[in-house]
Amino acid sequence: MRVIDLGWPIQNGMIVFPGDREPSVELKTTVEADGFRSSMLHTSTHTGTHMDAPAHMVADGKFMDELPNETFFGFAQVIDARACAGRKIEVADIKKSVDDVRNVDFLLFDTGWNEKWGKEEYLYDFPILSEDAAKWIAAQQLKGIGFDTISIDPVDSMDNPIHKIIFAKNMVVIENLRNLEKVGEKPFCFVALPISLKHQDGGPTRAMAVLD
Repeated sequence: MRVIDLGWPIQNGMIVFPGDREPSVELKTTVEADGFRSSMLHTSTHTGTHMDAPAHMVADGKFMDELPNETFFGFAQVIDARACAGRKIEVADIKKSVDDVRNVDFLLFDTGWNEKWGKEEYLYDFPILSEDAAKWIAAQQLKGIGFDTISIDPVDSMDNPIHKIIFAKNMVVIENLRNLEKVGEKPFCFVALPISLKHQDGGPTRAMAVLD
């Protein structure tokens, strides 16, 4: 078995969505002084590699803890969207990577933007889905989608139409993924477990690809 970590660890000074506060990870006790090590974490529910629940942007949308447990496990297919820089991702681009989505639960988009992680340019001009492509995905009975970008809408979007199209089908959105180029072209076992909170609009998520 080979397992690839698809997420970024939370750490001080990491890049965040414009307007969000940076996370704070503070060492509170040490083994030497206290007999045990513990840390204090202050963070937004949408920091680093994280999952958005429909409640993130839909007034009556489901919170994460209202979604079935099966939502967080399934088979995923990586969509090669690296050629889409400077334009929107269309249905035809998706179909170049996968002809039939009936055997997968998640579509994960490799735009190559993870290579800009930590730089100001990571926050802007990344490829997003066209509304037609988002509507096509929403009609496919998937559990969710994921991107190696800070958002699936532009950071200055006021209406966030792509999020809302996806959320209307009770799908989840995973953002700030990485290492998608390492999993190959075939469907694979995908696990994405957000931190567990009550009435959770989103949460930092451990995302893993489990390969043969």
